[in-house]
Amino acid sequence: MTTFATPTTTSAAARATGVTKAYGTGDARVLALDDVTVTIESGKFTAIMGPSGSGKSTLLHVLAGLDRPTEGKIHIGGAEITTMNDRELTLLRRDRIGFIFQAFNLLPTLTAAENIALPSRIAGRKPDPLWVQSIVETVGLGARLSHRPSELSGGQQQRVAAARALATKPDIVFADEPTGALDSRSGEELLRFLQHAVREMGQTVVMVTHDPEAAAHADRVLFLSDGDIVDEMASPTSDQVLDYMKKLGA
Repeated sequence: MTTFATPTTTSAAARATGVTKAYGTGDARVLALDDVTVTIESGKFTAIMGPSGSGKSTLLHVLAGLDRPTEGKIHIGGAEITTMNDRELTLLRRDRIGFIFQAFNLLPTLTAAENIALPSRIAGRKPDPLWVQSIVETVGLGARLSHRPSELSGGQQQRVAAARALATKPDIVFADEPTGALDSRSGEELLRFLQHAVREMGQTVVMVTHDPEAAAHADRVLFLSDGDIVDEMASPTSDQVLDYMKKLGA
């Protein structure tokens, strides 16, 4: 096990301690994560990379409370989520976590504005209008808020999904291959928005990606191989990330 922890002066948005995720039993048992310990810094943009089957999406899912580890502990802020029951975990994900996935997951019958406001309304709260307005302006959707998903391009739909993830002021946003279904221009626009959300709005973003260009937008890249974090890189460039991924055989 390699441990990658942040300095004690930095607050932790999420933390995995000795986390193992296994599938199957006996000879068929497969370790997706193997005794992983890592801290995700608050107010930073972290990318997770690794070859296919390295465990990067599994790590994102257990950190986000979408899957439970076989062993170990997961914290979101000061809350240990591995001891929570399903209802407690659902409420935590609703109230404190934002999600952006490769599939946009927008409701087709709602407008862009209604999709953005949906998580707050499900929680029985009114969205903060000034906060939502700042997100909408930053993501460049002002003229498209009355449009339904079918009337938006893929890039615009993903920006709606990103705005929805941030609308509740979550403690942390998890993004799983968010640019995977986008063309290069739309992907770049989304990544710049996530950068802005971190640097100007104080958000915390954790993104799984296979794209060195996308990872270069992050403050820090974690590299996984065979279910463990084998290295990390601060202030990465796409060339540095690409070279390292070649060493991992990706």
